[in-house]
Amino acid sequence: MKVARKIREDELGPASEVLARAFYRDPLQNYTFPDDAERAAHSPAHFAAALKYGFKFGEVYTLDGVPGASIWLKPGETEITPERAEAGGFTALPGQIGEEAFNRFFTAISYAEELHKADVPEPHWYTMVLGVDPEFQGEGYGPALLRPIFERSADDRTPIYLETGQPKNVAFYEKLGFRVLRDVIEPSSGVRMWTFRRDP
Repeated sequence: MKVARKIREDELGPASEVLARAFYRDPLQNYTFPDDAERAAHSPAHFAAALKYGFKFGEVYTLDGVPGASIWLKPGETEITPERAEAGGFTALPGQIGEEAFNRFFTAISYAEELHKADVPEPHWYTMVLGVDPEFQGEGYGPALLRPIFERSADDRTPIYLETGQPKNVAFYEKLGFRVLRDVIEPSSGVRMWTFRRDP
């Protein structure tokens, strides 16, 4: 059985490249960076900020060789405050990925955040990002990257929440015990989004 572990700081760079490849055809990432070349060039910086934030304020898991990564925020700490956003590198993103791309992403993700607050007002684990390099998808790495928090959720009796804009992920998450809470269209991007909850 594949066993995930907490990521080392020196693996954050490789993980950002892996996540950029994993999300290259993700609908929300395509909306953020409509041009293929721009998406390839700027997605690593985009995910580097999320990884840095998770490493500082949450938990990040990978496996040996960094075939994928999962970024988690802890119960009671799922709100990204302005101070933490700056410390985690999010406020530097407009200069790294471009103002227009940042604004597109921020508008769409703000909509998702409102759903998040309404869907799970109680303490919960939040799957901020889960991605596996396309080369390794379908080999059990995704479930392995979720398993550590499934165990923590069972121990502390708190639910897990996530959202996706990737249609093929719906069945994947349902097989792992998540149930769909919402199936909506994000108005600014036209991206279809699903929100999920998994109870311990």
